[in-house]
Amino acid sequence: MWYVLELYAYPRILIMPCRKSKPNRYAFVGILLNILVILIVASPLIAAADDLLTVKVETVIDGDTIKVRYRGQRFLVRLWGIDTPEYHQPFSKVAKKYTVDLVKNSTVRLKKKDWDKYGRMVAIVTMEDGRCLNEELLKAGYSWVHIYYCREAICDKWKEYEKGARRKRIGLWRDNSPVPPWVHKRKQMRKKW
Repeated sequence: MWYVLELYAYPRILIMPCRKSKPNRYAFVGILLNILVILIVASPLIAAADDLLTVKVETVIDGDTIKVRYRGQRFLVRLWGIDTPEYHQPFSKVAKKYTVDLVKNSTVRLKKKDWDKYGRMVAIVTMEDGRCLNEELLKAGYSWVHIYYCREAICDKWKEYEKGARRKRIGLWRDNSPVPPWVHKRKQMRKKW
């Protein structure tokens, strides 16, 4: 004998047997197959998590974030160790355009450093010609070395690139007192409170 149970909180009709039945083997197999599919889809990123990845740049989100494709998967990459102006800051559009000009629709290599709280891979990006995108943004004066996250030996070299752009007054350094994005974000948070 069967009966119909209507769930009001979840609009679906369940048909359930009145008698006790054995655990459904097909449901268990279905769950295992779903887990297997998820692992297969995610495996390219998991397998290459510690290696250098060669990816195709699809879109530039802002000066320091790009959207890439790797083995059919799309994900966001945040440039490690640097920070470009935020959307409402001066030079944000110019920094984005500079990044677009360097890498849009090209193939780049990623050296993964971490994953951020937004689920983006944080990486050093090397362009097809061997130049480092992170460094090029510093040399052109469109980014700061991120004082909170860039604490490796390479950061000393990057700080020199930033100082060089500042001395030449190029990029965002044309402004008399550019505000680093992390300071800008703090000010915006204070305004909300």
